[in-house]
Amino acid sequence: MTATERRAVPRPRQVDTTEGVVQFDAPIVVGTPEEKATPVVNLFETLLGREIDDRVVRADEDTEPDVRLTIDDCPSSEFDDPEGYVLETTDDTVTIRASTVDGLRYGCQTFVTALTVRDDDRPVFPAGEIHDWPATSWRGFMLDPARGFLPVARVKRRIDQAARSKLNRLHLHLLDDESYALESEAYPELNRDSNGTKRPAYSSADVAELVDYAGRRGIEIVPEIDMPAHARHILETYPELQCTVEGGDPSERTICLGNRETIEFVETLLEEVTERFPFDVVHIGGDEWEMLGHSWDECVDCRAKMAADGSETVTEHFYAFIRHIHEFLEERDRRTTLWNDQIDISESPDLPRDVTIQFWRVAGPSRGPVEGCSMARFLEEGFDVVNSYVHAAYVNGWITEEYVLGWEPKRRPSVPENHEEQVLGGELLAWEPSDEPAREYFERALPSAIPVFADRLWNGAPIADRSSFSRALTRHALGPYVPDGFDIYRELGGTILPTDWKRSDPSPPAHANRSLGDRTPREAMAEYEAAIETLSALREAEETVYPETADAYVDCLEWLVDVAERDGRGVIDRPWEP
Repeated sequence: MTATERRAVPRPRQVDTTEGVVQFDAPIVVGTPEEKATPVVNLFETLLGREIDDRVVRADEDTEPDVRLTIDDCPSSEFDDPEGYVLETTDDTVTIRASTVDGLRYGCQTFVTALTVRDDDRPVFPAGEIHDWPATSWRGFMLDPARGFLPVARVKRRIDQAARSKLNRLHLHLLDDESYALESEAYPELNRDSNGTKRPAYSSADVAELVDYAGRRGIEIVPEIDMPAHARHILETYPELQCTVEGGDPSERTICLGNRETIEFVETLLEEVTERFPFDVVHIGGDEWEMLGHSWDECVDCRAKMAADGSETVTEHFYAFIRHIHEFLEERDRRTTLWNDQIDISESPDLPRDVTIQFWRVAGPSRGPVEGCSMARFLEEGFDVVNSYVHAAYVNGWITEEYVLGWEPKRRPSVPENHEEQVLGGELLAWEPSDEPAREYFERALPSAIPVFADRLWNGAPIADRSSFSRALTRHALGPYVPDGFDIYRELGGTILPTDWKRSDPSPPAHANRSLGDRTPREAMAEYEAAIETLSALREAEETVYPETADAYVDCLEWLVDVAERDGRGVIDRPWEP
């Protein structure tokens, strides 16, 4: 039996199997001898209860647990990494051991996602030993409530899906052209439209709730206040932060960097952010100001600031701003992160080397520096990098299955020899369109995109058995009651489903041609309808972990039924209207 056949995604690094399974009778009894493991036991009970829809109880001194959680002070080499764990089975017991709470939590996620439930309703777990640890330390996922606000309940569901895949960062893109998704006490007009209508935003209580919820699942939240570009909403609300251009119009999307009021505004927003988010990283954006347009070289205040700083170019003017914000955040024990595309890394930039670079692409012509720029150059200059290269990390239209399944964050784009450790990991990006109906594709795309991307961050080994991986992913997305051998992604045409991109028409719900394959339309229709029956039965019995995922996949399959019916008749158009 291979690691993927254990139905665990991300795939464990080392698996030694034996014959048979450990069987459990309800209720499953969970216990630990260490008080410091209690928070993980609490979470484990919650996860197991949701997974098998049955009661989970805590072992007492007179009860032997079915699952024992242990934090060992043994040498770290046994776990290979502070986030590592060992999972062992005996005839009737599973033991999960780790040297840290984080490692123990990941071992619990493996147990939960590898459980299956037999026809007699008995949960079972494959016998053997798993020795597991992550390949990267930064395993992130970004949500974009600035463009399309996400209710707290939906953010919690995404946190659950991320934690289920052993991700450990949630990046919240809070400020953009459309809105500011965090309630501001200092600048309350930021939370209103230009006509004065109040826009949805997270209150301090909402943030505290999300911070607690994510923290108990081992996830740190990285807040992003995107600046100096993507600032249309800021400038519509506070036009005094525009550049001062004599005889011309200032930029409507990039704030002035020479105006003292701008600096006070930015510092005040960041002060509110650092007070609400206790984690040690703050993202300050920094992207696309050349593409979106600026007025810095025409602005009276910016020219004066550049002369005072000795900045000869607008790029150096931008660097001076970043250095100031970096110092401000450093005084508050926060580390600065920013997007890479506006940094001219062909030369050595005047930026602190403890700024973390989130790499997504080299800027195109008229979008920023191009010649001589690469991810490799950031590493050679001594920066730590989070790899969010568009073809692997952008859920909205860029990623493809073949690219993602062959991608490794420390290999693509090219990483110079001896610089691998500076690539901290990667981050999947879900940029929200502001149109709510257009965002429905995330319900079908993210349940597989999150664990597939997470697998590349946790276990960089090639996926030799794609079919086994696809079945494991089906179990991961839908739950332990999935019939043995059921593979929803075979029916949908791949593990990475089509996703929309704002510059193109909406994509179809599934990969019709790949799904049909060499099946006749009649054969395909019969199997689509059988899959719909399977999902509908799971939903009716309340045996799916995320009902929304099953509903989204039924919609995809119903579309595929129509496709197969039309192909069978020889109709060349597909039943899809943008």
